[in-house]
Parts: sequence; C-alpha cells; structure tokens
Amino acid sequence: MTILIIGRDTRDTENDIGRADTIMLLHLNPEGKRGALLSIPRDTLIEIEGYGEDKINAAYAYGQEELMIKTVSDFLDAEINHYITLDFDGFVKLIDELGGVDVTIDRPLIDEKSGANFSPGNHHLTGEQALAFTRSRSTEFGDIGRIQRQQYIFYQLIEQKLNASYLSKIPYYFNILIDNTRTDIDVMTLLSYSKAALNFSLENIDSAIIPSHPDWINNGNGTISVQVPDIEESRAMWKRIISGEPISKYGAQYFELEEIPESMGQSLVYYLKVKAKNTGTLNWDRGGENPVYISYHWLDFKDKKVIVFEGERTLLPKDLVEVGEEAEFNMKVMSPSEPGKYILQIDLVHEGITWFSYQGVPQLEKYIAVDVAYAAQYDEGGTTPNYIDPGQIFETEVTVKNNGFLLWENDKQIGRVNLGVHWINRDTGTVVIWDGDSGELPFYVNHGESAVVNMKIKVPDEPGRYILQYDLVHEGIVWFSEKGVIPLEINIDVGKTLDKSIAKSTSIKIFNGNGTSGCAGEFKEFLEAYGFKIDSLANAEKFDFEKSVIIYKDDSKEKAEQLALVLKSCELESYSSKWSYYDTSADLILILGEDYKENMQL
Repeated sequence: MTILIIGRDTRDTENDIGRADTIMLLHLNPEGKRGALLSIPRDTLIEIEGYGEDKINAAYAYGQEELMIKTVSDFLDAEINHYITLDFDGFVKLIDELGGVDVTIDRPLIDEKSGANFSPGNHHLTGEQALAFTRSRSTEFGDIGRIQRQQYIFYQLIEQKLNASYLSKIPYYFNILIDNTRTDIDVMTLLSYSKAALNFSLENIDSAIIPSHPDWINNGNGTISVQVPDIEESRAMWKRIISGEPISKYGAQYFELEEIPESMGQSLVYYLKVKAKNTGTLNWDRGGENPVYISYHWLDFKDKKVIVFEGERTLLPKDLVEVGEEAEFNMKVMSPSEPGKYILQIDLVHEGITWFSYQGVPQLEKYIAVDVAYAAQYDEGGTTPNYIDPGQIFETEVTVKNNGFLLWENDKQIGRVNLGVHWINRDTGTVVIWDGDSGELPFYVNHGESAVVNMKIKVPDEPGRYILQYDLVHEGIVWFSEKGVIPLEINIDVGKTLDKSIAKSTSIKIFNGNGTSGCAGEFKEFLEAYGFKIDSLANAEKFDFEKSVIIYKDDSKEKAEQLALVLKSCELESYSSKWSYYDTSADLILILGEDYKENMQL
C-alpha cells in the first residue's frame, strides 16, 4: 500500500486551502515486512496538469488532494492508494494527543519564523514545538534539513508510539488520526496495516529524498529558488522501493574525524579530515573514466545562492571503496575570497555522471564565518549546575577560545572583551535577564589562543526552567551572539518547577475522599488549568481522608512528583494491595481529603 502524506501550510482550513508544506510517500509491504518513506522537496519544479511548470507544492492549492495525487503519480509513475492530509492545527493536536514526542537535538536551532528555539540535548516536544522543529529552514541545511527533521519525527513516532508495547492503544491512536486529518482510509484498513507494521523493525523502514539540485528561475514575477529533479532517477528510485531493492544506487554517510572550524580566513587553504561510508549499491573507483572524488560547494548563508560550486577534488585514499566500506580523506578546501557567513557543503562526485547530492544524498554541511572578527568556542567543563535554588550564587570556570581575528583585550573601558551571561525562559523562549553577571579575561587573547574565565553568577529569584547562555561581549560595541557566534547554552532548573510537557501527558482519576459534594469537579477544573488530563471522577471507598493522597505505580513516580508541585498539602503513596479499590488505567490516583481547599490556593 502506498499513502501520500501531505502537510498543509495553513491554520485557517475554512478560508485558506494553503500549499503542501510537506510531501511524503509512505510505502508499506507487510509480506516483506519492509517500508519506505520518500520525501519530495516542496520547491521541486514539476509539470502540473492544466497549470504548466510550477513548484510541486502549488498542486495542492490548485486542486487539493485530487490534483496532488495525480501530480505525484505522474512525476514518479507511482500508483497511490490513499492519502492523509494534516494542517498545522491537526499536526499539533495529533502530537499532543499522542503525549508528545522525545527528540535529541545536536545543535542550537533558533528560528523566529517557525518559532523554533531549542538548545542541544534531549527534549520532549509538544505539538507546537514539534511543528516549529519540523518547519524551520533557518539552518544551513535549508529545505533538505527541514525534510530530514520531518523524517526524524516520523521515525521517532513509530519507535515510541507504534510498537508491540502499545498494541492495545492502536485503535486509540488511529481515532486521533481520523479526528485530526483528512484521509480516504477507513479505520479497519488503518488497523490492519498498523498491526502488520508492528512486525517491522526501524532498520527495515528506509527513507530517502528524491534526487534534485538547486537552481534559480524567473517565473514572470521575479527570480525564485527551485529544486530541479532528476525525473528518470526519481522514477527508478520509486521502482526500487516497490520491488524491495535499496532505494538509491548512490549512498553515503559523512563524519567529521576532526571538528571543522567554525571560522576561516579569506582565501586560505584548509585541510579537513572527514570520513565517508559507502551506503549505496555502487562501488567507488579511484581511477577510470568516471572516478569518485570528494569535493565541496560554498553557499551564501543568507540567500543560499551558490558562491563556489566546483570545489577542488580530493582523490579516494585507495583504488576501490566497496559497498559498506569507509574512506578517510584529508581534503583540501579553499575558503571564499570575501568575508561573510557561508555554508560549506561536503559532497562526493561521480565524475562526468552526477554529484551524490543530486541523487538525494544529504551533504555534510557546516556553517562557516569567513574572516570575521567575532568567532569563539566555549567550554565550561561541567562547572555549571543543572539545578539550584532561587537567588543563589554559584562559581564556574569557562574556557574561551578565540577563533576570530579580533584581539581580545582585557584592560580597556570601551572595547575590552568580557564573558557575560543571559537567562532565557526554557518554556517560552523569552529573555528573563539579558545583561547578567560577567567575568574578565585574565590576559590578552589572540587568534587561536584560549583563556579560562572565573565567574560568580547569581541565579534568578523566581523558580523556573531556564537556559543560561554564556556569551562574550565586546564592551560598548556588540555581543558576540549578535555577530552570529553561537553562545554556550546550559539548561538549569531554578527551584522545583512544573514541567508542562509532563503535565500534558499525565492522566489522573480523582476520588472524593472527604464527602464534600462537587469537590472533585471543582478540583478537575483546577488541575486542567495546569494541563493535566482528568480521566474520570468517582467517590472514594470512605469519606474519612483528612489529607489528600497521590497514589502512583512505579513507572509514574515522576508524574506524581510533578502533580505534588501544584498541591500545598498532600501525601505520596506507592500503589500496593491496600489501594486495590482505586485501581485504574490512569497514570495517577488522587484522593481528595479535607485539605482540598488548601490545595487549590496556589
């Protein structure tokens, strides 16, 4: 079965049809216990019947699902059995109803347009946060990076929500899907395929992006960026998916053996140590008419226009790199001649035939500041606490390295360089304290040199979940972050605070244990204001509870502790046989005692 998954770029579903923000083909083969997810960049330039050449995402605006299905079918020569369409609100509701999704983010992702504001590390995303995460195009990866994050979320949802341990919840999940999407699939079909999919391992669900290359065209209203597809190879790729073969002949994974510098001088030669693994079906030859080289492209970070496309080639380190083997390169890269912010793309090329990126293979991409005065690296060595009480002061040591071309002086009133901090609300992304405490450099720091800065930092007086950003400042002139230098971010919990993402995924059954009529309903409204889900209301076995009791099973202790944060007077009890009268499928049991009014005074 093949399903076209469409994400609409609109919230106003009644008045705005929108365009297709996400286009994916999901193919499931229950007999072979395999699946494949093929993404089509929304800017792919394609022929749309009745409208001529246009970006493929316009097909939805012109003719909704019917024209979208025909356009994708004609493009890939694919038979599409069903469709699922989500708008922004549907996506948000779906993720929220599923209890959110856990992700790992490897670098800061900040995008005002999408609303993304994430520090590196593990995150539990709500629906709105997942939407911002998947829609951001602000990184050097652009639309391809956005597609990779969409596929990543898809994989995480399958791993976390569609597995044998959740078998009993499959009907619930797909009722949510039906309520929050437009689809022509009936529930029984969804159930049959979902149960079959439980036998799939993630290793047997392949993903790819159709082969294309970026270009600029004039559409009569100005110059626009598009992705020009390799139609022949795209159709061949789809045929390989249907037949259960590896999706692409060209496949590679790239790794940095040594960290690529974030700043470079103008027109300088750098030697970068990288590794490439052959994940395709073709062996890589060093010689012959069509050898394989590793090379690079330079793009302008702001508008993504190509500055240098044909970078210098570097030979394979051996005569043949067979499928599954790895090759290590000491590749030669010439930096751009003009200062600015760039994207360096590491890309293999099958000389005389194609670039690997044209075949849908993601490049290794790095943001590089060229010949900028402001460039730095930070390392606090684990001296920053992750939890501290409000208003406290802690001491820390931060190593700062000068990767730029500005001499860091430490003895001027205007123009010296200090290390400062910002405090950010981790839940809302708002700045709480911008110009916080600062530390002084111990000496002048030249390009390539490092120094240790000792600091005393006072935490905010209000409890909360914060991000502490270490950021150098050129006093009286500019913060380094305002020049594109990524600050060092540390998550700090100040005092005990409610984690709203946990609250939204916590279900509670409330029992009236004091005999006061209506107290359970009143308390239900109180807890729902914090985001908790109320499973149901009932009377306790007896009305003799003086103090409210939270009862939890072993896997719900964290949720119980979060609930206790909003109550003034309560006891926590681990579930045992004495509580068997209150057994429920909800995460927590709350028995309201005579202190229930006191608990609502926070």
